[in-house]
Amino acid sequence: MMLSDPYPITSPPAVGPVGGEPFWEPGDTVTWTFRRFDFDRDHAEVTRPMRVIADGPDGAVLWLAGGTPTGETRIVGWEESNPHEVPLRSRFRPPAEAPTRISVDGTWRGRGVLKIVPPEVPFSVWVLLKDDGTGPAHAEGAAGEGDGGVRAEWYVNLEATHRRNRHALFTSDHILDITFPVPAMPLHTETGGLDAAGAVFKDVDELAAAANFGAWPKEWSQIIRANGSHLLEHLDEFRWAFDPGWETVAWALADAGEPADMKPGTENSGKQEHRSIPNGCYERHLR
Repeated sequence: MMLSDPYPITSPPAVGPVGGEPFWEPGDTVTWTFRRFDFDRDHAEVTRPMRVIADGPDGAVLWLAGGTPTGETRIVGWEESNPHEVPLRSRFRPPAEAPTRISVDGTWRGRGVLKIVPPEVPFSVWVLLKDDGTGPAHAEGAAGEGDGGVRAEWYVNLEATHRRNRHALFTSDHILDITFPVPAMPLHTETGGLDAAGAVFKDVDELAAAANFGAWPKEWSQIIRANGSHLLEHLDEFRWAFDPGWETVAWALADAGEPADMKPGTENSGKQEHRSIPNGCYERHLR
């Protein structure tokens, strides 16, 4: 099976793939843009100004510091609520009845996120730095203040195959995500390998609701589920994106002024403690 996109994304003309020239330069600022499958109806989009850490044939690596102003979306009638808090039946209505979305100002919460984007695949890999004591990980980075400790969390955001131009990257969120919240079963093994045994699918209920309530065809949810399963069965094919050195880079960016030339293997002088905290509320199996 090949990874595939369930639907095309709306993007400007003259965009190209990640992994192809012209490459961004370290230190550039580019806009990470999430456009929904129905973007052409409301033109509401999520935008995040990201700092380029690396870009080349292997893919792109981008950094978003905590506290960075972002563009978010809200659902009319629930303007004060995160869309994830809106009832599923109201959020995932058929297209003819779908609620209107508007653009609003936001802020990235948490300590920061490093996003690793391999070429021509419908996902990106995130290293999230978050305060301890928060609730379950959230794809939009929502995190409250913790008790002073910080943890790093590896996260896979399933999303449309990325297209980019000189100033921006375009993708579309596929709802389903993958986390690795069980400390006893980490993503990275002591021998340097990758182990999917502790992987947990997140937002399974939302993916099912999108199909069951008629927001999009059931086939789309099936494709997205299959993409997630295929990725976990072939982690070794994406070792560059899951290199444990990216966690060190994320800590260095958060602790040492966001240097633009970091790569895996760079030493991090920060001594800040970080650890994994299990999240027990995710559905683990899709089948």
